[in-house]
Amino acid sequence: MQKKLATVKELLLQDEHEKGRRGRRGIRRQDLVDAALEMLATEGEQNFSVRKLATVVGVDGMTILHHFKSREGLMRAVADAMVATLDIERPKGSWRDILLEVAKRYRGLAVKYPKAFSIVTRYQTSGPADFELGEIVYAALLDAGFNEEDAADYGMALFTLAIGFGVVEVGGMLNPCTPEEMAEIEALDPRLFPVTRRMAPVFALDETDHVFDILLDSFLDGIGRALAKQKR
Repeated sequence: MQKKLATVKELLLQDEHEKGRRGRRGIRRQDLVDAALEMLATEGEQNFSVRKLATVVGVDGMTILHHFKSREGLMRAVADAMVATLDIERPKGSWRDILLEVAKRYRGLAVKYPKAFSIVTRYQTSGPADFELGEIVYAALLDAGFNEEDAADYGMALFTLAIGFGVVEVGGMLNPCTPEEMAEIEALDPRLFPVTRRMAPVFALDETDHVFDILLDSFLDGIGRALAKQKR
């Protein structure tokens, strides 16, 4: 019988003693990550500091640096903690189903943590949860028929699309035009902007879901064409 591959959750449980060890003044590493994520999700990174986190959890800043070596080490751990909440089991199904599910989960993560999500964009890899997700995506692409180089390229393209869409969505670019913006469009010179003025009613609609579907379908269709061309 083939041995079942361990998930990140199982590996983390096996390593709980090490990861959850209590350091200086009895504070656990995971407690610091959880507190930092909560603060970042509430206040945003512009209002976050190691000193403020230390005050909240009741330790000094050096205790935090003892666990993470630097502020960026802490941010990387927070990014991985967010990715871990995606909670994607190694799925069954076609490569298209798997990639679509990963993209949808990333979009949901951005909506869940709008003030902190941009931290996820900062690192090529953030840690165990990120590696687990990469394993799912790259395995799906290899199983579909790509070689390692193409699987890496298309995998990174998927992460760029999904994470980038999340950043744009929570940033507000895809929001329907406000009444003020609509008034600005209506005030445009019709001789110079006839198309924009004609389309103004559409810009007042919430088309975010449709835009997401267009992007993902186009991207996945492109992968399908690349695979078909490769098999000729």
